Amino acid sequence: MKVAEAVGRALVAAGVGQVFGVVGSGNFHVTNAMVAAGARFVAARHEGGAATMADAYARVSGAPTALSVHQGPGLTNALTGITEAAKSRTPLLVLAAEATGPHSNFRVDQAVLAHAVGAVGARVTTAHDAVAQALAALGRARRDRRTVVLNLPLEV
Repeated sequence: MKVAEAVGRALVAAGVGQVFGVVGSGNFHVTNAMVAAGARFVAARHEGGAATMADAYARVSGAPTALSVHQGPGLTNALTGITEAAKSRTPLLVLAAEATGPHSNFRVDQAVLAHAVGAVGARVTTAHDAVAQALAALGRARRDRRTVVLNLPLEV
């Protein structure tokens, strides 16, 4: 099983039933795993719209909600909606694929971006701890009513 599949299944088992986003090569596996585990996925034409929908859904429903975005530009496209969610203390989990290779066109410092807009940054660092790290990020979003950007490095 791929790490992204284990993370996606675990998040749904922990109560995430709704995912919004734009799927690309970096977030394809985690999004599909969540859908296969029973989450409902709403595709958007642009990450900004997906982020705004996820924020609104989480606020209205009170249910754990996820936003799934592609690495680099996928995350930057979603920043306006993520900023609104963070400033409003919406408990939202952003699943952001992350390109960490120094020569990748998709590499941006995603942790800095999350911090800059008031979101909490988190990262999956090893395959062994991936599920625990993802569940901790979801727990932080719920417990502290925070928007958490969980970076999912492509090499993990």
